[in-house]
Amino acid sequence: MKRKTLIAHLFFLLIMPLCPAQNEWSLEDCINYALDNNIQIKRQELAADLSEYEYMQSKLEMLPNLNAGLIHTFSSGRALNTETYEWQNRDNQDGSFGVASNLTLFNGLKNYNNIQKRKYDLLNNLAMVEKLKNDITIILASSYLQILFDEELLDVAKSQLEVTELQVERMKKMVEVGNSAKGELLDMVAQKAIENLKVINAENQLEISILNLTQLLDLDSVGDFKILKPQNLEIVDIPLPEVDSFYNTAISNLPQIKGARYNVSSAEKSLAIAKGDRYPNLFLRSEYYTRYNKASINPLDADPTHPTMDYPYPDQINDNQYRSASLNLYVPIFNKKEISTKINHAKIALNDSKYKLEQAQQVLYKEIQLARADAKAALEKYHSATDAVKSSEEAFNYAEHKFNIGVVTSIEFNEAKNNLTRARSELLKAKYEYIFKTKILDFYRGVPITL
Repeated sequence: MKRKTLIAHLFFLLIMPLCPAQNEWSLEDCINYALDNNIQIKRQELAADLSEYEYMQSKLEMLPNLNAGLIHTFSSGRALNTETYEWQNRDNQDGSFGVASNLTLFNGLKNYNNIQKRKYDLLNNLAMVEKLKNDITIILASSYLQILFDEELLDVAKSQLEVTELQVERMKKMVEVGNSAKGELLDMVAQKAIENLKVINAENQLEISILNLTQLLDLDSVGDFKILKPQNLEIVDIPLPEVDSFYNTAISNLPQIKGARYNVSSAEKSLAIAKGDRYPNLFLRSEYYTRYNKASINPLDADPTHPTMDYPYPDQINDNQYRSASLNLYVPIFNKKEISTKINHAKIALNDSKYKLEQAQQVLYKEIQLARADAKAALEKYHSATDAVKSSEEAFNYAEHKFNIGVVTSIEFNEAKNNLTRARSELLKAKYEYIFKTKILDFYRGVPITL
């Protein structure tokens, strides 16, 4: 028994390093999960499914239809016998059944143009699915980077608090031996309380950022949710391409621009459909039916006025067959300008779709302009903040040395430390702002957002 327990313990120790301590989410994990589970995306996909069915139905409209009908009537009382054209008082049964088919031969190419319109509507809805996925991806990337920023900001706050705690302990000893005034200790204790509050605020901000990301993912609860921190998340200082370089790629690939183009094509086909109402409609109609009547007279009866022979149901069905085929032409002459009104509406809708495409292109260009300007400004800010951190670190180290030998007061020491904290915070802010903006610019060039 002891041997089995020892083996079990050894097995646990061997596999324990292989088991992850916690499930950490990478940005790719978050994006993939959201794209598979987001309700907005699922609803947009349903809209695309509806468009696909409508597109399929528009193709089927080119085929002939076929419909069957059946009538069976029970009657009682005085009625006209349609076989003998006599009024009779009797119970009777009669009926008919048949099939009919219509095939449109020409209707101003409305069916063909409707197929094309439905195709562009489907492509637009598919583009909107991709646009929604892109929007969610960008939002997730922003939220993910916010968590990374808040984590580093929390580390800065904790490191500053640790420095202050060490100084508090040092000041206590110096006050006890009479080398420092108690006021200096009180100032340092007050600074510790302030920095402890900063740590608490940073922790709360981090929790809120994590909550925001889990809500974007539609997770049931935050739990022990943690993100995977990238290994090499550093600034790469390379020249940014010009705006036109990003724009020329984006305008060809982004789904919102494709969707706007599909809307223009759909509106053009709607106009063609409206114009089709001006043309004659030509369709082929074919019918077949037969009838029966309990009161019918057998044509083989020698005396039709006093029939003695039954007229069987199968014989009636066979004898009363009717077939027809016809060409039908419908020519519009005057419809109270209804056709002209539809055409004018379609023209306005087409012009509006063209303006929407132009507006979408303008918005895209402005977004790229702004993203590039923000990235450039963030990079300059990062370089400036880097210099500020170096200077603040030197100033803090100098102030700490002078404070330790009693040359400067705790107020001056705390001021130098606060300056260092602000510089580090600004450096982190510029760093993540630049990373996010460059990821957006890469996205415009068709590069997936990854960290």
